[in-house]
Amino acid sequence: MLRYLSAVAILHLAFGAALSYGAQGFEYAPDNHTLALWHMNEGSGDIIGDASPNGFDGLVEGTANWGEEEWKKGGDTGKSFDFVGVTVINVGPEDKLITPDAITVEAWVYPRDLGGWKLICCHWGSAVVGSWHMGVENGIAKFHINTGDGTAFAGTQQLELEEWQHVAGTYDTNTIKLYIDGQEVASTNHGGDFAPGDPDFDVIIGSKASREFIWSGFMDEVRISSVARGPAELSPNLEGPQAVEFGAQALPTLWGKLREL
Repeated sequence: MLRYLSAVAILHLAFGAALSYGAQGFEYAPDNHTLALWHMNEGSGDIIGDASPNGFDGLVEGTANWGEEEWKKGGDTGKSFDFVGVTVINVGPEDKLITPDAITVEAWVYPRDLGGWKLICCHWGSAVVGSWHMGVENGIAKFHINTGDGTAFAGTQQLELEEWQHVAGTYDTNTIKLYIDGQEVASTNHGGDFAPGDPDFDVIIGSKASREFIWSGFMDEVRISSVARGPAELSPNLEGPQAVEFGAQALPTLWGKLREL
């Protein structure tokens, strides 16, 4: 009953004519498998801090912008990063962000443009062992992995324009999987070690290492992990880790249409 009342209260606030749209959310907390985690809360400057103990801070190349409205993440004020124009976040050529047998790459995204290639996060300059990239190709979300057995990807589902969605790609030396809003939407059998062959290019949030295929829109809660996380760790809901922001002119997804309530 309390959950039902909470949903009604959120809907009442969201559609109030004089109120801006917002909701409670939860940030991811680093765990033993977190290689890097960027909350995107800075609000100013050109350094995007890594919330993990590993210190993989990102450097903004281009114009640093954040969402205009502040919002709550687990009771704390938070923000989302706005990729405008030719803007990327350079994490650098960090070998520690490549693990030999498993990886998860994930982010909350709000795309303004889904044409052509748009990259969310990648360690990719050429198809060498250990490279990976997650993004969209003509609106289709995809997660590519390059191992000693070659290159493969998982992805068949279209992302929605100007809506918040959680996208995650995983690999465990047997299978590449893609998740949208915590639900598995694509799976591809693929093997081979993921140890780097020649990872002499940068880890970039929002583009390829060559600064191509630049993301357009908001992004938040970008996390790279050393395990292939399952649905229980990825599924967005009001009790778990998440990050969303609603603009004053639209109400995208409203916590996945409150489907968990």
